[in-house]
Amino acid sequence: MNADTRLSEALKAGPAVLDYIISLNPHDFERLRNPLLNKVMPPRITLGRIAAMVNMPVAELIAKIHELSGLPAESAQIIETRELPHSAKEPPLWLSNVDLDKIKWVDVTPIDAELGDPMPPINIAVNTSKPGDIVGIKHMWEPQPLYDIWHGRGLQFWSKQVSPDLWHVFVYRPE
Repeated sequence: MNADTRLSEALKAGPAVLDYIISLNPHDFERLRNPLLNKVMPPRITLGRIAAMVNMPVAELIAKIHELSGLPAESAQIIETRELPHSAKEPPLWLSNVDLDKIKWVDVTPIDAELGDPMPPINIAVNTSKPGDIVGIKHMWEPQPLYDIWHGRGLQFWSKQVSPDLWHVFVYRPE
Protein backbone atom coordinates (compact mmCIF):
# COMPACT_ATOMS: atom_id res chain seq x y z
CA MET A 1 0.00 0.00 0.00
CA ASN A 2 1.04 3.57 -0.63
CA ALA A 3 -0.52 7.04 -0.73
CA ASP A 4 -2.00 6.37 -4.17
CA THR A 5 -3.68 3.13 -3.04
CA ARG A 6 -7.44 3.37 -3.27
CA LEU A 7 -9.44 2.90 -0.09
CA SER A 8 -11.24 0.02 -1.81
CA GLU A 9 -7.97 -1.94 -1.83
CA ALA A 10 -7.19 -1.16 1.81
CA LEU A 11 -10.69 -2.27 2.90
CA LYS A 12 -10.01 -5.75 1.51
CA ALA A 13 -7.69 -6.24 4.50
CA GLY A 14 -10.70 -6.70 6.80
CA PRO A 15 -13.49 -5.00 8.72
CA ALA A 16 -11.12 -3.50 11.28
CA VAL A 17 -9.78 -1.19 8.56
CA LEU A 18 -13.24 0.22 7.89
CA ASP A 19 -13.84 0.80 11.61
CA TYR A 20 -10.47 2.54 11.90
CA ILE A 21 -11.07 4.81 8.90
CA ILE A 22 -14.50 5.78 10.26
CA SER A 23 -13.00 6.51 13.69
CA LEU A 24 -10.65 9.07 12.14
CA ASN A 25 -13.52 11.32 11.06
CA PRO A 26 -16.97 9.96 11.89
CA HIS A 27 -18.72 13.03 10.44
CA ASP A 28 -17.34 12.37 6.96
CA PHE A 29 -16.70 8.64 7.01
CA GLU A 30 -19.63 7.10 8.93
CA ARG A 31 -21.53 6.99 5.65
CA LEU A 32 -19.12 4.26 4.52
CA ARG A 33 -21.28 1.87 6.56
CA ASN A 34 -24.06 2.40 4.01
CA PRO A 35 -23.77 -0.55 1.57
CA LEU A 36 -24.22 1.64 -1.52
CA LEU A 37 -21.68 4.23 -0.41
CA ASN A 38 -19.29 1.51 0.72
CA LYS A 39 -19.40 0.23 -2.84
CA VAL A 40 -19.06 3.52 -4.75
CA MET A 41 -16.93 5.78 -2.54
CA PRO A 42 -13.81 3.73 -1.69
CA PRO A 43 -12.68 3.39 -5.34
CA ARG A 44 -12.84 7.20 -5.63
CA ILE A 45 -10.54 8.09 -2.74
CA THR A 46 -6.87 7.41 -2.08
CA LEU A 47 -5.20 6.77 1.24
CA GLY A 48 -3.23 9.98 0.65
CA ARG A 49 -6.50 11.95 0.42
CA ILE A 50 -7.84 10.29 3.59
CA ALA A 51 -4.65 11.20 5.43
CA ALA A 52 -4.98 14.80 4.22
CA MET A 53 -8.63 14.95 5.28
CA VAL A 54 -7.78 13.91 8.84
CA ASN A 55 -4.51 15.86 8.98
CA MET A 56 -2.41 12.75 9.54
CA PRO A 57 0.90 11.77 8.00
CA VAL A 58 0.20 9.26 5.26
CA ALA A 59 2.94 6.98 6.64
CA GLU A 60 1.11 6.76 9.98
CA LEU A 61 -2.19 5.91 8.27
CA ILE A 62 -0.64 3.20 6.11
CA ALA A 63 1.31 1.71 9.03
CA LYS A 64 -1.91 1.45 11.06
CA ILE A 65 -3.75 -0.21 8.15
CA HIS A 66 -0.89 -2.69 7.83
CA GLU A 67 -1.04 -3.39 11.56
CA LEU A 68 -4.81 -3.95 11.44
CA SER A 69 -4.48 -6.28 8.48
CA GLY A 70 -1.75 -8.33 10.11
CA LEU A 71 0.99 -7.10 7.79
CA PRO A 72 4.24 -5.81 9.24
CA ALA A 73 4.14 -1.99 9.33
CA GLU A 74 7.60 -1.88 7.79
CA SER A 75 6.25 -3.54 4.64
CA ALA A 76 4.27 -0.40 3.78
CA GLN A 77 5.53 1.39 0.67
CA ILE A 78 5.79 4.97 1.81
CA ILE A 79 6.14 7.06 -1.30
CA GLU A 80 6.43 10.81 -1.05
CA THR A 81 3.30 12.19 -2.58
CA ARG A 82 2.64 15.34 -4.48
CA GLU A 83 0.67 18.04 -2.75
CA LEU A 84 -3.01 17.28 -3.13
CA PRO A 85 -5.36 19.85 -4.62
CA HIS A 86 -7.16 21.88 -1.97
CA SER A 87 -9.48 24.83 -1.68
CA ALA A 88 -7.76 28.16 -1.15
CA LYS A 89 -8.54 30.13 1.99
CA GLU A 90 -9.70 33.18 0.06
CA PRO A 91 -12.24 33.26 -2.79
CA PRO A 92 -10.64 33.19 -6.26
CA LEU A 93 -10.89 36.11 -8.71
CA TRP A 94 -13.29 34.19 -10.95
CA LEU A 95 -15.83 34.21 -8.12
CA SER A 96 -15.63 37.95 -7.45
CA ASN A 97 -18.46 40.09 -8.80
CA VAL A 98 -20.59 36.99 -9.45
CA ASP A 99 -24.26 37.10 -8.47
CA LEU A 100 -24.54 33.83 -6.56
CA ASP A 101 -28.30 33.74 -7.21
CA LYS A 102 -27.65 33.55 -10.95
CA ILE A 103 -25.28 30.61 -11.02
CA LYS A 104 -26.44 27.03 -11.52
CA TRP A 105 -26.86 25.40 -8.08
CA VAL A 106 -26.94 21.70 -7.28
CA ASP A 107 -28.25 20.95 -3.79
CA VAL A 108 -27.11 17.48 -2.74
CA THR A 109 -27.91 17.96 0.95
CA PRO A 110 -31.10 15.83 0.72
CA ILE A 111 -29.00 13.04 -0.81
CA ASP A 112 -26.35 13.54 1.89
CA ALA A 113 -29.01 13.35 4.62
CA GLU A 114 -30.18 9.98 3.27
CA LEU A 115 -26.55 8.80 2.97
CA GLY A 116 -27.00 8.48 -0.77
CA ASP A 117 -24.41 9.04 -3.51
CA PRO A 118 -24.18 12.75 -4.36
CA MET A 119 -21.74 12.22 -7.21
CA PRO A 120 -24.20 11.65 -10.10
CA PRO A 121 -25.98 15.03 -9.84
CA ILE A 122 -22.68 16.80 -9.20
CA ASN A 123 -21.12 15.13 -12.25
CA ILE A 124 -24.07 16.02 -14.45
CA ALA A 125 -23.91 19.69 -13.45
CA VAL A 126 -20.14 19.96 -13.80
CA ASN A 127 -19.92 17.91 -17.01
CA THR A 128 -22.63 19.96 -18.73
CA SER A 129 -21.14 23.31 -17.74
CA LYS A 130 -19.74 25.48 -20.52
CA PRO A 131 -16.47 27.45 -20.53
CA GLY A 132 -16.88 30.40 -18.19
CA ASP A 133 -19.66 28.72 -16.18
CA ILE A 134 -19.63 28.39 -12.41
CA VAL A 135 -21.55 25.55 -10.77
CA GLY A 136 -22.52 25.98 -7.13
CA ILE A 137 -22.93 22.88 -4.98
CA LYS A 138 -24.61 22.72 -1.58
CA HIS A 139 -23.09 19.78 0.25
CA MET A 140 -23.03 18.55 3.86
CA TRP A 141 -19.32 17.73 3.58
CA GLU A 142 -16.28 19.27 1.98
CA PRO A 143 -15.93 17.02 -1.08
CA GLN A 144 -12.13 16.76 -1.04
CA PRO A 145 -12.00 13.57 -3.15
CA LEU A 146 -13.69 15.53 -5.95
CA TYR A 147 -10.87 18.09 -5.84
CA ASP A 148 -8.53 15.44 -7.22
CA ILE A 149 -10.91 14.72 -10.11
CA TRP A 150 -11.62 18.37 -10.90
CA HIS A 151 -7.96 19.34 -10.72
CA GLY A 152 -7.09 16.55 -13.15
CA ARG A 153 -9.73 17.86 -15.57
CA GLY A 154 -8.42 21.44 -15.44
CA LEU A 155 -11.39 22.76 -13.48
CA GLN A 156 -10.99 25.29 -10.70
CA PHE A 157 -12.87 25.16 -7.40
CA TRP A 158 -13.36 26.89 -4.11
CA SER A 159 -15.22 25.75 -1.00
CA LYS A 160 -16.62 27.59 1.97
CA GLN A 161 -18.11 26.09 5.11
CA VAL A 162 -21.37 27.95 5.75
CA SER A 163 -22.44 26.02 8.88
CA PRO A 164 -21.35 22.79 10.62
CA ASP A 165 -23.30 20.69 8.09
CA LEU A 166 -23.30 22.90 5.01
CA TRP A 167 -20.61 23.69 2.49
CA HIS A 168 -20.91 25.84 -0.60
CA VAL A 169 -18.61 24.52 -3.29
CA PHE A 170 -18.00 26.41 -6.53
CA VAL A 171 -16.61 24.78 -9.65
CA TYR A 172 -15.40 26.95 -12.51
CA ARG A 173 -14.75 25.80 -16.05
CA PRO A 174 -12.11 28.16 -17.48
CA GLU A 175 -12.69 29.64 -20.92
